[in-house]
Amino acid sequence: MSDVDSRLLNETAAAIFFPRQDIPYGPAAAGAFDDIFEVEPGVRLRLRFFLAKETSAPAILFFHGNGETARDYDYSADNYRAIPASLVVAEYRGYGPSTGEPSFDTYLSDAHSSLDRVKAVLRDKGYTGPVAVMGRSLGSAPAIDLASTRPEEVSALIVESGFAEIVPLLELLGLPVRPLGITEAHGPQNGVKMERISLPTLILHAELDSIIPISDGERLFEACQDPQKAFLRVPAAGHNDIQMAAGAEYFSYIERLLARIR
Repeated sequence: MSDVDSRLLNETAAAIFFPRQDIPYGPAAAGAFDDIFEVEPGVRLRLRFFLAKETSAPAILFFHGNGETARDYDYSADNYRAIPASLVVAEYRGYGPSTGEPSFDTYLSDAHSSLDRVKAVLRDKGYTGPVAVMGRSLGSAPAIDLASTRPEEVSALIVESGFAEIVPLLELLGLPVRPLGITEAHGPQNGVKMERISLPTLILHAELDSIIPISDGERLFEACQDPQKAFLRVPAAGHNDIQMAAGAEYFSYIERLLARIR
């Protein structure tokens, strides 16, 4: 991709990122702590850790959706720890206390820095379990990128409400991407990358999602090479209430996936 193409994509797609500061919804989850590290001079990112009691439990490196922050996951952290699994929520530039400006380029490259940092922190604290990656909505791209490029270090993939192609999503947001010459080659190429993934994989998608239609989840599922892949279709749910609508089944599916890598 040329510098001109990259700049055009990032300027156009800036409309897709909605950074915000933390809005606490209640007391912080017990035992939660933040690790804020530098990815480049002047740019610091937050990782929010919710560690399981068992040091051998798997860890999930989670990339959240747009308009969210890592602090938002205090409310559901105990559901992951009950599996048991440690939950580590990564943040993008400009979200929560993280600094810098988000872009398609940096939010993928920063995911690799986040994985390296998570592994180091877990190791220092004596945690020895495998690391899975999980991405929700916007976060599906960094999760899929890590699973496709670092399969020796990532043990499983979970995608919630993920997109297969970026052009239809940008068009849904009202961006004139085709007249500007933006194609799938300029984006994360989630669908193409899924064809290279054979790790244990779980796809979660709401049937009534009006932002990223369930057909995107189906395409990601079909492309994945894991012979035991699983797909949870959540009826009567949309893009932002899938976990609530699925209830205990949501975490049951995640627990079954993680049982394959213990």
